[in-house]
Amino acid sequence: MGYGYGYGYGYGYGYGYGYGYGYGGMGGGGAFKNMPAELGLKPWTLDYTPLPGGAPDLPPRPTPPTNLDYPHNLWDPALVAGLAATQFALDFNNWQNLDATALSATERGWEKTNANAQAFITAELDYLQALMADDRDRYMPEIAAQADGAPVYWLQLLNVGGGERPATNALINFAQRIGEIAALHFKERYKRVRPSTLFPGLLLPFGPPRHPAFPSGHSLTGHLTTHLLCEIPEVNTALSTELQWLADRVAKNRERAGLHYPSDSAAGKKLALEIGTALVGNGTTSGVHINCPLFTTILTAAKKEAADLVDPAKQWW
Repeated sequence: MGYGYGYGYGYGYGYGYGYGYGYGGMGGGGAFKNMPAELGLKPWTLDYTPLPGGAPDLPPRPTPPTNLDYPHNLWDPALVAGLAATQFALDFNNWQNLDATALSATERGWEKTNANAQAFITAELDYLQALMADDRDRYMPEIAAQADGAPVYWLQLLNVGGGERPATNALINFAQRIGEIAALHFKERYKRVRPSTLFPGLLLPFGPPRHPAFPSGHSLTGHLTTHLLCEIPEVNTALSTELQWLADRVAKNRERAGLHYPSDSAAGKKLALEIGTALVGNGTTSGVHINCPLFTTILTAAKKEAADLVDPAKQWW
C-alpha cells in the first residue's frame, strides 16, 4: 500500500489599464478622418453578373449635374475649425510675441538668466514629487483619459453629443487646434526640459511627450476652450465656474502625472487669456487683435445655437 499527498499553491496578479478615445464630432482620429460613426463601413454584396435581362444588379447611373458646390452645412465641424485655424496661423505676426506681455520674468524664474533659477526649479520638483506621492494613484484613470481625450470633458459639461450643435463643436475644436499651434510656437521659443529630465525619480506613468514643457499645451488649450465658450452668454451664465474649474483640473492632472511644472500650467493659462481676448476683439494688454474672420462666424453661430435661434435645416456658417 502506498499513500501520497501533494499540495500546490499558486497566486498570480495582473493589472491592465487601457483607454481609447474616439469621437466623430471632434475629429480626434487625425487629419481628414472626420467620419461620423453612422457613415462608417457598411458591407455590400454587389453582383456584377448580368441578370436574365442582360443588366447587372446595380443601381442605375443618373445624369450628373455640373453646377453643384459642396454646401457649407455638410462640412464636418472639426474641419471647419481647421479652416479657421489656418487663418489664425496666417496672422502669426500679430500673436507670436504675446508672451512678452502675458508672462513676467518672475513667472519664468526657471530660466538660466535668473539668479535664483536653481531654487525655483528645486521647489517645483519638490512639489511634483509630493503630487506623485499623494495624488497620482487616485487620479491615474482621469489623467490617462485626458491625455488625448480632454475635449470630451468640455462636451459633457455642455451636454453636447453626437452631431448636436455643430458650431459649438467647431468652436471647441478651433480652440484645441489653435491652442496647439500657439503652444508649439512658444515651446520652441523657451525649450524648457521636462521635469523627468531633471528628476527621473518622478517615475512617469507614460511619456514624456516629445516636445518641450513650457508652456503646458493642455493648460493653454483647455483654458482657451473655456474662455471662448464663455463668450456665449448662456454658457457663461450657467457654466462659467465649472468650465474654469475643468480647465484648471486638466492642467493640474498633467502636474500630477509629472509631465509639467506648475509654472508651465500658469503660463498656458495666461497665454490662453491673451489669445482669447485678442480673438474676440476685446483688446489685450498689448493692444493686439488677431484677424480670424471664420472664427467670428463660428462664434456667432455658436451663440445662435445656445439661444435656440438656429434652424437645423439651414446652413450654420
